[in-house]
Amino acid sequence: MTFRVCWQLPESWRAAAMRVSRPLILATSVTLAGLVAAVVPSSTGSSGDVDVPTDGGDPNGYVIGQHDHSTVFEPVPGVIAGNALVEAFDDVDADGLPTRRVQMTWQSNEDVAAADSEASMIHSDDGGFTFPSGVNTDTGAGWFSKLRDGSIIGVEFIPRRVIDDHTVELIARRSTDNGRTWKDLPSTFTTDLSFDESKFDRGIRVHRDIFYAADGSLLMTYYTTYAGDPGYRTELARSTDGGRTWHRYATVATFTDGVWMGESGIARAANGELVAVHRTGTPGGANVGLIYTNRSSDDGRTWSRPQPLQITTASGEPAPTTGVMPVLRLLPNGIMTLTFGRPDNWIAISPDGLGHSFEQAQTTYVNHPRVNASFQRFHGSSGNGAHAVVGANRVLVVGDNCAPSWGCPETDAGFTIDGEYRVWKKFVDVVAPNVGKIDLLGKYEAGTVTIDTDMNHADARLPETGPLGAIDGSADWASAAVQGRPRGDGTYTVTLDRTYTLNQIGLHLQYGAPSAARVEVSTDGETWTEVLDTGTVTTYALRYFELPDVEASQVRVTVADTDPQALEFLGELELYSTVDSFENDPVGQVPRGYTSAIGATVTDFDVDDSRHVMRLTDAWIDKIASARWSSDPADEQSLAFRVNSIGYARSFAFTVLGSTADAEDVPAYHLNVGSDGSIGWYSYETQIWTKLAPAGTAPQRVWHELRVDATLDGAEVFLGGESIGTVEPSTLGITALTGHRFASSGTSSHYDHFLIDDVEQS
Repeated sequence: MTFRVCWQLPESWRAAAMRVSRPLILATSVTLAGLVAAVVPSSTGSSGDVDVPTDGGDPNGYVIGQHDHSTVFEPVPGVIAGNALVEAFDDVDADGLPTRRVQMTWQSNEDVAAADSEASMIHSDDGGFTFPSGVNTDTGAGWFSKLRDGSIIGVEFIPRRVIDDHTVELIARRSTDNGRTWKDLPSTFTTDLSFDESKFDRGIRVHRDIFYAADGSLLMTYYTTYAGDPGYRTELARSTDGGRTWHRYATVATFTDGVWMGESGIARAANGELVAVHRTGTPGGANVGLIYTNRSSDDGRTWSRPQPLQITTASGEPAPTTGVMPVLRLLPNGIMTLTFGRPDNWIAISPDGLGHSFEQAQTTYVNHPRVNASFQRFHGSSGNGAHAVVGANRVLVVGDNCAPSWGCPETDAGFTIDGEYRVWKKFVDVVAPNVGKIDLLGKYEAGTVTIDTDMNHADARLPETGPLGAIDGSADWASAAVQGRPRGDGTYTVTLDRTYTLNQIGLHLQYGAPSAARVEVSTDGETWTEVLDTGTVTTYALRYFELPDVEASQVRVTVADTDPQALEFLGELELYSTVDSFENDPVGQVPRGYTSAIGATVTDFDVDDSRHVMRLTDAWIDKIASARWSSDPADEQSLAFRVNSIGYARSFAFTVLGSTADAEDVPAYHLNVGSDGSIGWYSYETQIWTKLAPAGTAPQRVWHELRVDATLDGAEVFLGGESIGTVEPSTLGITALTGHRFASSGTSSHYDHFLIDDVEQS
């Protein structure tokens, strides 16, 4: 059966340019408890300095872009709410479209060893934007994982009781409706060693990750102290019955370099190895020490010797080396993220997804008393928190404002935020090189992209399995297009909304299993050219393959596993082209590659069939909104883009930049879309605007396609693919063409508001 969907559905330029030419200095730092930590610049969209020229990130680099934090829950005074945790699982919405269902919990009990858990849970059905479910106080907290039968299991941090020297009864729950309702799951853990009751209450602490081993069993981390141990050790438990019984499987890290190892986060790296990061401390001494790491290449059975984790900041200033609650996640785009805390809350990335070291560390949340007594520097936010993957290049980070019971005592004052209990969330975008990502899912939803495939296997327990699973931004095991008939190749064909010049493809096949794929492209649907043969690969996230620039309006992926009895999986497909789509840009930041920007940010609302666009807003009467793209000098340059003028727009200026014998970044061809819908060209010699197209040609609140094909002597202007005229250079003596600029019309106008998308300069 074939799955197919096809829905139908300025005069002040020189002065303003001088005002926006100064650089923005970003090297700001503060000293924290003897450590120097990088301060994260506020996003342009929310900063108080949005009128200061700002450069976007490197389009060929790895960039972290933080959104502002918001409060998820704030209790009445005196009620505890802290130690927030979060997970996200694949689901579909009411229209059958992919989404990530986010599950967030926090505790209301005091943070002491003997306390019973008092937890609350809420859910989001839109990837963490809103939490309309209400607070459920009957579900417990702890650590959760989605199983391959579609159910979710959760195991609480503190067991219910010790049965004997080798066995504890766990507090576990199971949900078969994606976390909406829960039932108790009888569960025990058994070890072949003996608990040391004098050093450890209730045997073990389950912390923190539950995940699949290669053989299909479940592995779960915990820490404990056995008889004779000088301090905590972290271990793995194994279950072969879906979490009903667990048995000691392996020691991950034990007493090393005079410190104990506990509170460990484990994740699978991009090459399939397991990476662990540990909180450490000194027996009888400090309970927060250096962060350590080690890894396993045999699926968790044996582990390397723990070593201090190497972390660097983007600024080059020393990063914190201590921390609690380390959480590791491998994003679908192959980048590994690490969150940890105390002091403060932090995020860092491992760009290659291997987790050997982490870079670009930066704070995500800071709340502490301003008094510099050493013990108070650890008050305020507990540093406990977590993050969940909610998109191919996005995580949702959560944390607290005050540590339960001890974080904000009445004797403290002068907090950087305040001394009240609160749990918060924020999105963090983590993007990889290449700004040409095509939004396949957004265009599919809008009906401008269609899918033709025989990989349409469905499972009622796993609604994320299906053709859209290959373009939903999730690399989880079941989120895939699956060929349900063994002994047959699976084919997956995407018909694009236009002909693109593709330069990169991202593929994720069956999670953790050897697979192979071939990729072909076509411009007419009849003649196909093979551009990629992966050979046999094993992927845990997207793997990116560079392509020589190739024209394509259709892309066909054929999945052919080496095992003839295996089902064919296409876990994820990404396409990249020479069109700057802003899909691989952090929201709220200046688009990557643009410089000297004022009022220019990436946005994810007011959009069309691409869910990220550039927003250009002019809120000033003494300057213009502007964004510049610089390129190597050329004799010819084509600039194509889409634009939509909304909100009090006077006119929108688009300029091909150039240089003369005497100056750089001059307007080689200066054009505009007027508020009346006309299109004009400006001469700096005569200081006169000439209309190329009359009023009403390009009305406001409608998307328009514009293109300027320029040489040193003249340019032709196109609207919707049709020529509307030719023009001479706006500035005499142009010797090279060097980029483009988008801008509002002049300093006297404000509240001009434009959306720009699909920019291609060649």
